[in-house]
Amino acid sequence: MLRRLGFDDALIEKAETAAQDNGTTIEQELLAEGSVSPETYYRRLAHYLALPFCDELDADCVTDRPRIDRLLVQPGGLRLEGKDGSTRFAIVPCAKNLAELHWRLSTRPAIRRAVVVTVPSAIRRTVWEVGARRRLSKTIHRLMIWEPRFSARVVFWGKQGFLLGGSVVSFFAGLILFPTETLLLTHLLFTTLYALTLLIRLASVRASAFPERHSGSIDSDTPLPVYTVMIALYREAGMIPQLVGHMKKLDWPTSKLDIKLVCEADDSETIAAIRATPMPPHFELVVVPPAAPRTKPKALNYALSGARGTFLTIYDAEDRPHPGQLREAWATFNAAPGTLGCLQAPLTIGNVGQNWISGLFACEYAGLFRGILPFLARHRFPLPLGGTSNHFRTEVLRKCRAWDSYNVAEDADLGLRLHRLGYHCGVISCETLEDAPVSIRPWIAQRSRWVKGWLQTLLVALREPGRLFSELGTLGCLVFLTNGAGVILSALLHPLLFVALFSTAAMMIHPDHTPSPLHQLLSGVDLANILASYWVFLRLGLSRMRPAEARQMRADALYLPFYWLMLSAAAWKALAELYHAPFLWRKTAHKPSQP
Repeated sequence: MLRRLGFDDALIEKAETAAQDNGTTIEQELLAEGSVSPETYYRRLAHYLALPFCDELDADCVTDRPRIDRLLVQPGGLRLEGKDGSTRFAIVPCAKNLAELHWRLSTRPAIRRAVVVTVPSAIRRTVWEVGARRRLSKTIHRLMIWEPRFSARVVFWGKQGFLLGGSVVSFFAGLILFPTETLLLTHLLFTTLYALTLLIRLASVRASAFPERHSGSIDSDTPLPVYTVMIALYREAGMIPQLVGHMKKLDWPTSKLDIKLVCEADDSETIAAIRATPMPPHFELVVVPPAAPRTKPKALNYALSGARGTFLTIYDAEDRPHPGQLREAWATFNAAPGTLGCLQAPLTIGNVGQNWISGLFACEYAGLFRGILPFLARHRFPLPLGGTSNHFRTEVLRKCRAWDSYNVAEDADLGLRLHRLGYHCGVISCETLEDAPVSIRPWIAQRSRWVKGWLQTLLVALREPGRLFSELGTLGCLVFLTNGAGVILSALLHPLLFVALFSTAAMMIHPDHTPSPLHQLLSGVDLANILASYWVFLRLGLSRMRPAEARQMRADALYLPFYWLMLSAAAWKALAELYHAPFLWRKTAHKPSQP
């Protein structure tokens, strides 16, 4: 049939070989290979069937119907209703059924007059447009309707607001009535919490970095599934050429790839850059109608309606993933039980040596993604996922209602929710390269968003503390709280430790004031906490970095106190924004990486 349609024998044989290797059809491989455009291919099919060809459909002729979103996954045919009451059908014919379809149309001329041939992308574009309003509403409110306790739409539940307000009033009342005792008790409590946050990091220092890699554990004859890659983009016009280039390097058959570039409808520059860049058919632009909240998770949830893959991963615009990352994730999923819902690939900073901010950022990422997360995954503790390079079983992701559109750290929130619903997360070793901010203002803006999202996640988790302990287990819950609340508290309190140290030193210098033994003890503990936190930060990060990475950032360790004070400033900024702008997404600007 393909020869009859005029396609070259060499092209057909190449597609046939790929189809045998990938468990697909010759038609799928012919279109995925890129030598034949979908428009050319389906135009020839239309000519063979003696049907009109149309590569653009009028959305005004289509009615949004229940389950129409199925056509985003399998665009077989679409009903078109004209203003004059006529009805036509836009179809995407299949080569293996072409002869039978030709015979049926020949015997039924009335049907032939009502049928046009189109391309799959035209049907998908039309369905995206027709169902936009309904899909957007469902996207935003999906989690809130399904299980309100998991949604950050309401920042404080009534009981939480009462307890928080009562605690603040009690603290200030204690300061007025019993100032010395209140400050001493507060100091003891916060010093203890600060010290507890170091325990997980100390345990991670001693743990090995990664589990055994599964990249070669699957039989080579096993057909690969379809893999969806989603990339949320906003004001990223300059990143499109680099992004497309790295997505093309992924070691996965193009006939089994479903790459979605997700943009806000009012981001005209990025949309224009995507449309101006030549891309294979497995790339698709998904345009999200503008609506609050303007967050990355809302955009991803919207695009999830059209995900075709059995597995799904997300990347950011600046990401340069290892080509073998999808294969390692797939092999790991296949070697694990069905309760493994997500895998986190390590994020590695590519611009380590640019300045001290990027150097310490790289050290922090090395400690987190190559030390702490593997440790947590090994013991099946809740995993605070990173914002990119998460690999999911698509079915599990949908069962969990995907991301919370109102949480600005949607990754950490989803990692916790997976555990609460009976799944667990793991890690893989193939890395994703990205660049760190190199100046203070964008660094603080990015970090304040992360901390704000963590605060949202903690508030959501602690709405029903008893239920949280039941779902995570006592040890798992304590690890989550220590790793979450402890890190935020340590960031908030870090400057106060210096204040306490300086005040004690001032008292010791002053001839009329001698600090009590308890004050001297607490000052010693404060100093130990500061030094221990610096040591663990550097020890954990440097022990997981490659020698070349470590050499580039060793001198940056001198700036570590400033880095922690920046972290504290970001944490206080996040705390303020949680009250007046809880859903504000501060965008981090990106530039193409330097070769």
